[in-house]
Amino acid sequence: MEEEAMKALRGLWVLFMISLPVFPAYAHPYWVKPGVYVEYAAMRYDPYIQYQLSQGYSTEQRTAFLVYLSHNASYRIYAYNDTYLKFTILEEIDGYLTVGVRIDMSNVTVKVTVPTGGNLSPIWEQNEVIKVETIPTPSNSGTLEYKVHLRSLRIKGVYRIRESDGAVFRLDGTHYGHTFLWIDTDPGLVPQENETFVVFPTLNWTMEVERVSVKDKPSKTYYREFGPPVATLSLLGSPLVMEGLVEFTTQTPGDLRYDPATGMVLSPTTLSILISPDLAAIGIPFASFMDERVAYDQIVKGNSVWAGLLPLYDTNAEFQRVEEVPFSKAKTPWKYAFWGSLVLLGSIMTAKGGRKSK
Repeated sequence: MEEEAMKALRGLWVLFMISLPVFPAYAHPYWVKPGVYVEYAAMRYDPYIQYQLSQGYSTEQRTAFLVYLSHNASYRIYAYNDTYLKFTILEEIDGYLTVGVRIDMSNVTVKVTVPTGGNLSPIWEQNEVIKVETIPTPSNSGTLEYKVHLRSLRIKGVYRIRESDGAVFRLDGTHYGHTFLWIDTDPGLVPQENETFVVFPTLNWTMEVERVSVKDKPSKTYYREFGPPVATLSLLGSPLVMEGLVEFTTQTPGDLRYDPATGMVLSPTTLSILISPDLAAIGIPFASFMDERVAYDQIVKGNSVWAGLLPLYDTNAEFQRVEEVPFSKAKTPWKYAFWGSLVLLGSIMTAKGGRKSK
Protein backbone atom coordinates (compact mmCIF):
# COMPACT_ATOMS: atom_id res chain seq x y z
CA MET A 1 0.00 0.00 0.00
CA GLU A 2 2.79 2.39 0.90
CA GLU A 3 4.56 1.68 -2.42
CA GLU A 4 1.37 2.55 -4.31
CA ALA A 5 1.06 5.76 -2.33
CA MET A 6 4.63 6.74 -3.25
CA LYS A 7 3.95 6.09 -6.95
CA ALA A 8 0.87 8.28 -6.68
CA LEU A 9 2.92 11.01 -5.00
CA ARG A 10 5.53 10.92 -7.78
CA GLY A 11 2.80 11.14 -10.42
CA LEU A 12 1.15 14.09 -8.71
CA TRP A 13 4.52 15.83 -8.31
CA VAL A 14 5.05 15.61 -12.10
CA LEU A 15 1.54 17.01 -12.61
CA PHE A 16 2.32 19.82 -10.17
CA MET A 17 5.58 20.72 -11.94
CA ILE A 18 4.09 20.86 -15.45
CA SER A 19 1.27 23.03 -14.11
CA LEU A 20 3.72 25.74 -12.99
CA PRO A 21 4.32 28.75 -15.26
CA VAL A 22 7.45 28.62 -17.43
CA PHE A 23 9.79 31.62 -17.21
CA PRO A 24 12.22 32.67 -19.97
CA ALA A 25 15.90 31.92 -19.55
CA TYR A 26 16.92 35.47 -20.54
CA ALA A 27 16.08 38.86 -19.14
CA HIS A 28 14.89 40.43 -22.38
CA PRO A 29 11.35 40.73 -23.81
CA TYR A 30 9.93 37.77 -25.75
CA TRP A 31 10.00 39.58 -29.12
CA VAL A 32 13.80 40.15 -29.02
CA LYS A 33 15.35 37.64 -31.43
CA PRO A 34 17.50 37.50 -34.59
CA GLY A 35 15.86 39.12 -37.58
CA VAL A 36 13.92 41.71 -35.58
CA TYR A 37 14.54 45.38 -36.37
CA VAL A 38 13.51 48.55 -34.54
CA GLU A 39 13.63 51.88 -36.36
CA TYR A 40 13.33 55.44 -35.03
CA ALA A 41 12.98 58.68 -36.99
CA ALA A 42 13.42 62.43 -36.66
CA MET A 43 11.42 63.94 -39.52
CA ARG A 44 11.46 67.35 -41.18
CA TYR A 45 8.12 69.17 -40.95
CA ASP A 46 7.62 72.35 -42.97
CA PRO A 47 4.93 73.95 -40.71
CA TYR A 48 7.48 73.84 -37.89
CA ILE A 49 10.11 75.50 -40.11
CA GLN A 50 7.61 78.24 -40.98
CA TYR A 51 6.78 78.72 -37.32
CA GLN A 52 10.46 79.07 -36.46
CA LEU A 53 10.88 81.68 -39.21
CA SER A 54 7.87 83.61 -37.91
CA GLN A 55 9.54 83.72 -34.50
CA GLY A 56 12.72 85.17 -35.95
CA TYR A 57 14.79 81.98 -35.77
CA SER A 58 17.34 80.96 -38.41
CA THR A 59 16.36 78.59 -41.21
CA GLU A 60 19.17 76.29 -39.99
CA GLN A 61 16.81 73.95 -38.17
CA ARG A 62 18.23 70.42 -37.97
CA THR A 63 16.71 67.02 -37.30
CA ALA A 64 20.00 65.56 -36.02
CA PHE A 65 23.43 66.48 -34.70
CA LEU A 66 25.98 63.70 -34.11
CA VAL A 67 29.52 63.52 -32.84
CA TYR A 68 31.10 60.59 -34.67
CA LEU A 69 34.57 59.32 -33.75
CA SER A 70 36.31 57.67 -36.70
CA HIS A 71 39.71 57.66 -38.47
CA ASN A 72 41.26 59.22 -35.32
CA ALA A 73 39.12 62.32 -35.83
CA SER A 74 35.88 63.82 -34.56
CA TYR A 75 33.21 64.39 -37.20
CA ARG A 76 30.44 66.83 -36.27
CA ILE A 77 27.44 65.90 -38.39
CA TYR A 78 24.38 68.12 -38.98
CA ALA A 79 21.31 66.73 -40.78
CA TYR A 80 18.58 69.10 -42.03
CA ASN A 81 16.15 66.62 -43.55
CA ASP A 82 14.67 63.27 -42.46
CA THR A 83 16.88 61.10 -40.24
CA TYR A 84 16.36 57.37 -39.62
CA LEU A 85 18.04 55.07 -37.07
CA LYS A 86 17.56 51.35 -37.67
CA PHE A 87 18.72 48.67 -35.22
CA THR A 88 18.64 45.07 -36.47
CA ILE A 89 19.38 41.97 -34.39
CA LEU A 90 21.71 39.99 -36.65
CA GLU A 91 22.46 36.85 -34.64
CA GLU A 92 22.48 35.21 -31.22
CA ILE A 93 25.70 33.53 -30.05
CA ASP A 94 26.69 32.30 -26.58
CA GLY A 95 24.29 34.55 -24.69
CA TYR A 96 25.00 37.69 -26.75
CA LEU A 97 22.98 39.40 -29.47
CA THR A 98 24.89 41.00 -32.34
CA VAL A 99 23.14 44.21 -33.39
CA GLY A 100 23.67 46.17 -36.60
CA VAL A 101 23.01 49.92 -36.69
CA ARG A 102 22.29 52.01 -39.78
CA ILE A 103 21.77 55.79 -39.60
CA ASP A 104 20.48 57.44 -42.78
CA MET A 105 20.51 61.24 -43.08
CA SER A 106 19.84 63.66 -45.94
CA ASN A 107 20.85 67.27 -46.59
CA VAL A 108 23.93 66.91 -44.40
CA THR A 109 26.85 69.11 -43.37
CA VAL A 110 29.97 67.55 -41.82
CA LYS A 111 32.64 69.54 -39.99
CA VAL A 112 36.00 67.93 -39.16
CA THR A 113 39.34 69.24 -37.95
CA VAL A 114 42.61 67.60 -39.04
CA PRO A 115 46.28 68.43 -38.32
CA THR A 116 47.93 70.75 -40.84
CA GLY A 117 49.36 68.59 -43.59
CA GLY A 118 47.10 65.68 -42.63
CA ASN A 119 44.64 63.97 -44.91
CA LEU A 120 40.89 64.40 -44.85
CA SER A 121 39.50 60.88 -44.38
CA PRO A 122 35.97 60.64 -45.80
CA ILE A 123 33.12 58.89 -44.00
CA TRP A 124 30.86 59.57 -47.00
CA GLU A 125 30.38 58.33 -50.54
CA GLN A 126 32.18 60.63 -52.98
CA ASN A 127 29.17 60.84 -55.31
CA GLU A 128 27.14 62.37 -52.44
CA VAL A 129 29.47 65.39 -52.08
CA ILE A 130 28.04 68.76 -53.12
CA LYS A 131 30.86 71.03 -51.96
CA VAL A 132 33.96 71.00 -49.69
CA GLU A 133 34.98 74.21 -47.90
CA THR A 134 38.05 75.06 -45.84
CA ILE A 135 37.22 77.04 -42.71
CA PRO A 136 39.88 79.54 -41.55
CA THR A 137 41.62 78.62 -38.28
CA PRO A 138 44.24 80.52 -36.23
CA SER A 139 47.64 80.32 -37.94
CA ASN A 140 49.25 78.87 -34.82
CA SER A 141 46.58 76.19 -34.24
CA GLY A 142 48.36 73.62 -36.36
CA THR A 143 45.02 72.41 -37.71
CA LEU A 144 42.73 72.72 -40.71
CA GLU A 145 38.95 72.59 -40.51
CA TYR A 146 36.78 71.33 -43.35
CA LYS A 147 33.08 71.79 -43.99
CA VAL A 148 31.62 69.16 -46.31
CA HIS A 149 28.13 69.51 -47.82
CA LEU A 150 26.44 66.21 -48.69
CA ARG A 151 23.20 65.10 -50.30
CA SER A 152 23.03 62.17 -47.91
CA LEU A 153 25.14 60.25 -45.42
CA ARG A 154 24.90 56.73 -44.03
CA ILE A 155 26.71 55.57 -40.87
CA LYS A 156 26.85 51.86 -40.08
CA GLY A 157 28.15 49.91 -37.10
CA VAL A 158 27.89 46.67 -35.15
CA TYR A 159 27.87 46.01 -31.39
CA ARG A 160 26.67 43.38 -28.90
CA ILE A 161 24.03 43.16 -26.18
CA ARG A 162 24.27 40.59 -23.38
CA GLU A 163 20.98 38.73 -23.14
CA SER A 164 21.06 38.17 -19.39
CA ASP A 165 20.93 41.86 -18.42
CA GLY A 166 20.76 44.05 -21.55
CA ALA A 167 24.36 45.27 -21.16
CA VAL A 168 25.86 46.93 -24.25
CA PHE A 169 29.41 46.19 -25.43
CA ARG A 170 31.59 47.45 -28.24
CA LEU A 171 33.09 44.65 -30.30
CA ASP A 172 36.38 45.06 -28.37
CA GLY A 173 34.51 44.33 -25.11
CA THR A 174 34.16 47.90 -23.77
CA HIS A 175 31.00 48.19 -21.65
CA TYR A 176 28.66 51.19 -22.12
CA GLY A 177 25.66 50.47 -19.90
CA HIS A 178 22.13 49.18 -20.60
CA THR A 179 20.59 49.10 -24.08
CA PHE A 180 18.15 51.86 -24.98
CA LEU A 181 16.11 49.51 -27.21
CA TRP A 182 14.10 47.74 -24.51
CA ILE A 183 13.32 47.52 -20.81
CA ASP A 184 12.51 44.06 -19.48
CA THR A 185 8.85 43.46 -18.67
CA ASP A 186 9.57 41.34 -15.56
CA PRO A 187 8.76 43.65 -12.58
CA GLY A 188 11.76 42.26 -10.71
CA LEU A 189 14.12 43.37 -13.50
CA VAL A 190 12.84 46.91 -14.09
CA PRO A 191 15.71 49.39 -13.40
CA GLN A 192 15.78 50.70 -9.87
CA GLU A 193 16.53 54.16 -8.48
CA ASN A 194 20.28 55.00 -8.41
CA GLU A 195 21.10 52.03 -10.66
CA THR A 196 23.87 52.81 -13.18
CA PHE A 197 22.38 52.85 -16.68
CA VAL A 198 24.91 54.62 -18.93
CA VAL A 199 28.69 54.20 -18.71
CA PHE A 200 31.47 56.15 -20.46
CA PRO A 201 34.70 54.50 -19.29
CA THR A 202 37.01 56.90 -21.17
CA LEU A 203 35.42 59.89 -19.40
CA ASN A 204 34.79 58.16 -16.06
CA TRP A 205 31.19 59.35 -16.42
CA THR A 206 27.88 57.64 -15.71
CA MET A 207 24.14 58.30 -15.76
CA GLU A 208 21.95 56.72 -13.12
CA VAL A 209 18.26 55.99 -12.84
CA GLU A 210 16.54 58.88 -11.11
CA ARG A 211 13.05 57.34 -11.14
CA VAL A 212 10.61 55.23 -13.12
CA SER A 213 7.18 56.78 -13.52
CA VAL A 214 3.98 55.67 -15.24
CA LYS A 215 1.25 57.77 -16.86
CA ASP A 216 -2.24 56.50 -17.59
CA LYS A 217 -2.34 58.00 -21.09
CA PRO A 218 -1.40 56.62 -24.53
CA SER A 219 1.70 57.74 -26.42
CA LYS A 220 1.84 58.29 -30.15
CA THR A 221 4.57 57.01 -32.50
CA TYR A 222 4.80 56.81 -36.29
CA TYR A 223 4.37 53.04 -35.98
CA ARG A 224 1.22 53.13 -33.84
CA GLU A 225 -0.16 54.32 -30.53
CA PHE A 226 0.88 52.49 -27.34
CA GLY A 227 -0.70 52.31 -23.90
CA PRO A 228 -2.09 53.32 -21.60
CA PRO A 229 -0.15 52.96 -19.45
CA VAL A 230 3.22 54.21 -20.72
CA ALA A 231 6.35 54.27 -18.54
CA THR A 232 9.17 56.82 -18.41
CA LEU A 233 12.69 56.03 -17.23
CA SER A 234 14.35 59.26 -16.03
CA LEU A 235 18.15 59.36 -16.02
CA LEU A 236 20.51 61.85 -14.43
CA GLY A 237 24.26 62.39 -14.84
CA SER A 238 26.92 64.71 -13.47
CA PRO A 239 28.25 67.64 -15.54
CA LEU A 240 29.71 66.30 -18.78
CA VAL A 241 32.55 67.86 -20.75
CA MET A 242 33.87 66.45 -24.02
CA GLU A 243 36.79 68.73 -24.81
CA GLY A 244 36.19 70.71 -27.99
CA LEU A 245 32.95 68.85 -28.80
CA VAL A 246 30.14 69.36 -26.29
CA GLU A 247 29.87 70.64 -22.75
CA PHE A 248 27.12 70.47 -20.16
CA THR A 249 27.69 72.77 -17.23
CA THR A 250 24.67 71.43 -15.36
CA GLN A 251 23.42 67.96 -14.62
CA THR A 252 22.37 66.10 -17.75
CA PRO A 253 18.81 64.73 -17.61
CA GLY A 254 17.34 62.25 -20.04
CA ASP A 255 13.99 60.54 -20.32
CA LEU A 256 13.49 57.22 -22.07
CA ARG A 257 9.84 56.33 -22.74
CA TYR A 258 8.75 52.72 -23.14
CA ASP A 259 5.73 50.44 -23.30
CA PRO A 260 5.54 48.37 -20.09
CA ALA A 261 3.40 45.71 -21.81
CA THR A 262 6.08 44.82 -24.39
CA GLY A 263 9.22 46.49 -23.03
CA MET A 264 9.84 48.24 -26.36
CA VAL A 265 11.32 51.73 -26.12
CA LEU A 266 8.95 54.11 -27.90
CA SER A 267 11.44 56.99 -27.91
CA PRO A 268 15.04 56.82 -26.64
CA THR A 269 14.69 60.44 -25.54
CA THR A 270 11.86 62.85 -24.77
CA LEU A 271 14.43 65.69 -24.94
CA SER A 272 16.66 66.65 -27.87
CA ILE A 273 19.79 65.23 -26.18
CA LEU A 274 20.57 61.53 -26.50
CA ILE A 275 23.54 59.87 -24.80
CA SER A 276 22.96 56.21 -25.59
CA PRO A 277 25.14 53.13 -24.99
CA ASP A 278 23.82 51.68 -28.27
CA LEU A 279 25.27 54.64 -30.21
CA ALA A 280 28.41 55.03 -28.09
CA ALA A 281 29.31 51.42 -28.91
CA ILE A 282 29.59 52.32 -32.62
CA GLY A 283 31.55 55.56 -32.07
CA ILE A 284 28.78 58.13 -31.41
CA PRO A 285 29.18 59.34 -27.82
CA PHE A 286 26.78 62.26 -28.21
CA ALA A 287 23.73 62.95 -30.38
CA SER A 288 20.82 65.35 -30.55
CA PHE A 289 17.57 64.67 -32.43
CA MET A 290 14.54 66.82 -33.15
CA ASP A 291 11.50 65.40 -34.90
CA GLU A 292 9.93 68.60 -36.20
CA ARG A 293 6.41 67.17 -36.33
CA VAL A 294 6.66 66.31 -32.64
CA ALA A 295 8.17 69.72 -31.86
CA TYR A 296 5.35 71.46 -33.74
CA ASP A 297 2.64 69.59 -31.86
CA GLN A 298 4.32 70.22 -28.51
CA ILE A 299 5.40 73.84 -28.95
CA VAL A 300 2.77 75.29 -31.28
CA LYS A 301 -0.28 73.19 -30.43
CA GLY A 302 0.61 72.44 -26.81
CA ASN A 303 -0.14 68.77 -27.43
CA SER A 304 2.13 66.22 -25.72
CA VAL A 305 0.69 63.03 -27.21
CA TRP A 306 3.97 61.93 -28.83
CA ALA A 307 6.34 59.49 -27.12
CA GLY A 308 9.35 61.80 -27.61
CA LEU A 309 11.54 63.70 -30.05
CA LEU A 310 12.90 60.50 -31.64
CA PRO A 311 9.75 58.35 -31.91
CA LEU A 312 9.45 54.75 -33.03
CA TYR A 313 9.01 54.68 -36.81
CA ASP A 314 8.81 51.01 -37.73
CA THR A 315 9.46 47.48 -36.45
CA ASN A 316 8.80 43.89 -37.49
CA ALA A 317 8.63 42.68 -33.89
CA GLU A 318 5.73 40.31 -33.27
CA PHE A 319 3.78 41.42 -30.22
CA GLN A 320 1.49 39.10 -28.33
CA ARG A 321 -2.07 40.22 -27.72
CA VAL A 322 -2.69 41.15 -24.10
CA GLU A 323 -6.15 40.02 -23.08
CA GLU A 324 -7.93 38.42 -20.14
CA VAL A 325 -9.00 34.84 -20.82
CA PRO A 326 -11.82 33.70 -18.46
CA PHE A 327 -11.76 30.19 -17.01
CA SER A 328 -14.66 27.84 -17.64
CA LYS A 329 -15.28 24.35 -16.29
CA ALA A 330 -15.87 23.00 -19.77
CA LYS A 331 -12.68 24.38 -21.35
CA THR A 332 -10.09 24.28 -18.58
CA PRO A 333 -9.84 20.73 -17.21
CA TRP A 334 -6.14 21.18 -16.39
CA LYS A 335 -6.91 23.99 -13.97
CA TYR A 336 -9.23 21.77 -11.98
CA ALA A 337 -6.97 18.74 -12.35
CA PHE A 338 -4.17 20.77 -10.78
CA TRP A 339 -6.18 21.86 -7.76
CA GLY A 340 -7.73 18.41 -7.47
CA SER A 341 -4.25 16.91 -7.44
CA LEU A 342 -3.31 19.08 -4.46
CA VAL A 343 -6.36 17.87 -2.56
CA LEU A 344 -5.56 14.23 -3.42
CA LEU A 345 -1.91 14.75 -2.52
CA GLY A 346 -2.94 16.11 0.88
CA SER A 347 -5.28 13.17 1.44
CA ILE A 348 -2.53 10.63 0.67
CA MET A 349 -0.05 12.40 2.95
CA THR A 350 -2.63 12.47 5.76
CA ALA A 351 -3.43 8.78 5.34
CA LYS A 352 0.27 7.89 5.23
CA GLY A 353 0.96 9.90 8.39
CA GLY A 354 -2.00 8.23 10.18
CA ARG A 355 -0.62 4.76 9.46
CA LYS A 356 2.82 5.67 10.76
CA SER A 357 1.41 6.95 14.06
CA LYS A 358 -0.29 3.65 14.82
